[in-house]
Amino acid sequence: MVVIFTQKADDNLASLVKAVDEVQKNNAKLGTFVVGVSGVEEADFEKLQTTHKLTTPLTIAKDKDGPPKYTLNKEAAVTVVVYKRGGVVSKNFAFKDTKAAADKAKEIAEAATEALK
Repeated sequence: MVVIFTQKADDNLASLVKAVDEVQKNNAKLGTFVVGVSGVEEADFEKLQTTHKLTTPLTIAKDKDGPPKYTLNKEAAVTVVVYKRGGVVSKNFAFKDTKAAADKAKEIAEAATEALK
């Protein structure tokens, strides 16, 4: 499973999500979703969805800082958590902005593929 927490909904985020979407298309067991935190609004995701036709579910966290159990770094605009089977964290990534996250999209997609093994 891949969980992407984001403080911003923009084209760079869409690039990251599309890279993980590609892994998801061939691996239905992967399970991926994006969670908006720190002021991301439903309208932001609707615009992103309309523009980029993403297949990954987009949702907004009830707590603006994200689910408490994740203790997300407020300095990270994007946090990605990749889980192996059984809920064990395989890899996690934190980025100061969405551009940095987009630049590592291939590495994140590879981590998602690896977690399926």
